[in-house]
Amino acid sequence: MPALLRKSFWGALCAVFLSTAALAAADVTDERMLADAGDGHNWLRKSGNARAQYFSALDEIDDGNVGKLGVAWMTTLPVTDGIAGTPIVVDGTIYVGVAYSIVFALDAKTGRIRWSHDPGVRSSLAEGGSSWIARANRGVAVGDGKVFVATADCRLIAIDGATGKESWSQTTCDPELGYAISDSPYYGGGKVFVGNAGSESGEKNRGYVSAYDAKSGDFLWRFYTVPSADPAENTTPAMKMAAKTWTGDALEKFGGGGSNWNGMTYDPETRLLYFGTAGALPYVYERRLPEGGDALFTSSVIALDADNGEYVWHYQTVPEDSWDYNATMNIALADLVFDGKPRRTLLIAPKNGFQYVLDRATGELLAAGKYAKVTWASEINLETGRPVLDRQAEYWRGKPGTKSLVWPNMWGAHSWNPMAFSPRTGLLYIPVIDIPSEVSWQGDGEFTDTLVKVTEVDGKPFDPGKLVAYDPVSQQVRWTVPHELPFNGGVLATAGNLVFQGDAFGTFSAYRASTGEELWSIDTGSTISAAPASYLQDGVQYILLPAGAGGGLQYAYPELHAVDRAQGPTRLLAFSLEGDKDVPMPRFGIAKLPEQPALAATQAQIEQGHELYASHCSGCHGKDVVARYGGSVPDLRYADAETHATWQAIVIGGARRQNGMPMQKLSIEESEAIRAYVLSLSEELRRRQ
Repeated sequence: MPALLRKSFWGALCAVFLSTAALAAADVTDERMLADAGDGHNWLRKSGNARAQYFSALDEIDDGNVGKLGVAWMTTLPVTDGIAGTPIVVDGTIYVGVAYSIVFALDAKTGRIRWSHDPGVRSSLAEGGSSWIARANRGVAVGDGKVFVATADCRLIAIDGATGKESWSQTTCDPELGYAISDSPYYGGGKVFVGNAGSESGEKNRGYVSAYDAKSGDFLWRFYTVPSADPAENTTPAMKMAAKTWTGDALEKFGGGGSNWNGMTYDPETRLLYFGTAGALPYVYERRLPEGGDALFTSSVIALDADNGEYVWHYQTVPEDSWDYNATMNIALADLVFDGKPRRTLLIAPKNGFQYVLDRATGELLAAGKYAKVTWASEINLETGRPVLDRQAEYWRGKPGTKSLVWPNMWGAHSWNPMAFSPRTGLLYIPVIDIPSEVSWQGDGEFTDTLVKVTEVDGKPFDPGKLVAYDPVSQQVRWTVPHELPFNGGVLATAGNLVFQGDAFGTFSAYRASTGEELWSIDTGSTISAAPASYLQDGVQYILLPAGAGGGLQYAYPELHAVDRAQGPTRLLAFSLEGDKDVPMPRFGIAKLPEQPALAATQAQIEQGHELYASHCSGCHGKDVVARYGGSVPDLRYADAETHATWQAIVIGGARRQNGMPMQKLSIEESEAIRAYVLSLSEELRRRQ
């Protein structure tokens, strides 16, 4: 082929490819969401169909042939921090967001990377912020020709779906005030919706949700989840109502919190936006609200008119929350029958261990029951909608230093890992974390909580992690699959009577949706956190699995989240009935410690370093300096002699800002105390080796 003709041919082919990619993103509209939910050919939002059920209508792969499932293709992504968000698949293109808000577009048939976009979050956070939040990115949204991603440093970015180039960017919160973003944006009705995190930052922030025009990026509206400390700013009926439920000075001192840090559902049928909110500081209810009150709209599910952001209804899950029981878990919409009448419902299983069924038009409570072990409340009163509290869980009434176990733990019986709902079986499939927190009450308004792995309760064996099939109408557990570790992957349900879930050991399994019988599994070599997706490509159904520990919690509690043999790479794996590829298994041995300086510090210095490390370093480098599942953040126990020699320049001087290591506001003596603590753990590890 002549050079000129060859250039013309490839240019034309490239133009066809780019226009196809742009069309794929542009085709995501409300109408298409509703139509595609019936055939399941695409996965148009990270929650799957129009009702956000993590359910696929595809049934080529079913409970009769799933045993033949094999790997069709796999792609190792050039990132080290795993995947938390479920990818989106539109007309042959996969869009996936990973740590530091990096976005990839891949070919859905081959897994070939088409483009990637890096918004520079690592270098931005080097000037201050938390790489813990940056590594917890939970995906993207797609619509109007664009891919939308939010960043930990508070930007909302629109990327051209064809080229991967930035179309527009908006700053949507202020990191200097303790705000950050860990979740994906959400698309619907030509708008992009985004929340934020920061309820527990200690800064004076108020949670809020914002809407932007998908095409232009223009700001449209903002809904605050709690009132302002300044009464003059509470001008809307919703904020006037909420302000009456606050007493004391928590709004003035802490800003009220109530952030939506995870989970929204846009309903294209009603054009309502549903989301949950977090709690507020101080944690203890009586200190937060000394004269009582419900502190609206914290720990609540809220419905807004998506067109203008106006309040429609709310339901508060924990009015007297002292356990950080956020209601920010994923929300599914379903048509169910109660008392012989069809009801359009909203389903949520928040942190607190109860599963709620609400009328999605009015917020009326229809049912509530326990899907996990609960000790903070005995039941939910269906007439009042309020929990019946168990006073034994009120840890602050004990003597200072008192320790008590409270179920669920403060990370939640169900965290951000998504549950699924199958309209075929009528069941919810919930990834349950069934462990308590050990709460240590200090007596001064502060407390510490530690996750406890429990294997026996009242002398009976107890599974710390579970996959629970739950009937939202009868409020009964239909079946349970036990897991050895508490934190496991999100869930996918399909019309083939199947439920898919990955676990902390890197095992990806398929279960019969009606009974829980395991029908197939494969070892991926990588801890799994995200939920899978399913799509149809050239007449073939694929199950798409994001593999690699993501979401952030593995850095704080690695021993409860992952195992040594599942430290494999960050991958996307596509399975089909014709798949025949092998999954290469990573091999990990115990790393040898490098040459390090001798420890020359007093026990008092080491203890001081322990306290300083917990407050300044643990969020990124891991609890007790164990960051073996930390991906891009090093395990400091393995710091070499050069790192120790330049410690002050790194920690105080910012010598590694470009790697995402921000300068710390510490004195040389404090920084040296942290180094002594780290080195003491290195020596302890050396002795064990």
